Amino acid sequence: MLRREQIERLKERYPAGTVVRLGQMEGEHQMPSGMEGKVIDVDDIGQIHVEWENGSTLALNVEEDDFTVVPQKETIAEKKCREFLGKVNEILKETDFYRLNVSCNGGDTAYAAEKLLAMHQAFETVYGEGYVDEAYGMVMMPAVVCGRDSGIRTLALVTLDLESSGEHFGTIFMTPGGLLEQGSSSLSEKQKQALAEYYIPYDYWYTPLVERDHHVDFTQMPEEVADIRRMVDELLVQGEAFHMNEPK
Repeated sequence: MLRREQIERLKERYPAGTVVRLGQMEGEHQMPSGMEGKVIDVDDIGQIHVEWENGSTLALNVEEDDFTVVPQKETIAEKKCREFLGKVNEILKETDFYRLNVSCNGGDTAYAAEKLLAMHQAFETVYGEGYVDEAYGMVMMPAVVCGRDSGIRTLALVTLDLESSGEHFGTIFMTPGGLLEQGSSSLSEKQKQALAEYYIPYDYWYTPLVERDHHVDFTQMPEEVADIRRMVDELLVQGEAFHMNEPK
């Protein structure tokens, strides 16, 4: 008989929806090796209840049955996010964060504009264009952010849930001290204080074209933010003009 702590570990290891592949089920010859099913739940005696491909809901006994977990295939959205992050990391390797901060908040925005353009072009390379809709689900994208109280600006990566009309999910700030992710458990107290002092609360303006997002008002974009975005906006205008001139 399994101990209580063993059963709790099974519940953690095999949550509902986990796909398992049968090796052998003791005494059940109608359950062939290789058949797959989805875990329904783990009960209080440690049996793993499964909805099998053949319609059976026979439970697995970890002490008698042989089975493995089937790794879940990466979704298209997850793959694209990973590819985009990889390209952004290459850009950030060559980024001087102190210089970026000066460029975002000084008179010469050229350096910040160039970095934002590079990230936007990476986004277009991965997603095929600078336009995304709810089909992509959760999407990370380049943006300019501005602290509402401080007025301090920086570049960032914002994550939006496009299935919820662009609901904001998270932000990674590009600060003079490097990348700081809002809400991350790895932030020190000093880093949390810096985010609160310089950036939070904040407004953000991302670079891709997002369908049906009611959370961001681009008509109220500060002039300084528009200046940082100018290279991206020129690229977007060129893209729109190209599509308008395409043969019907």
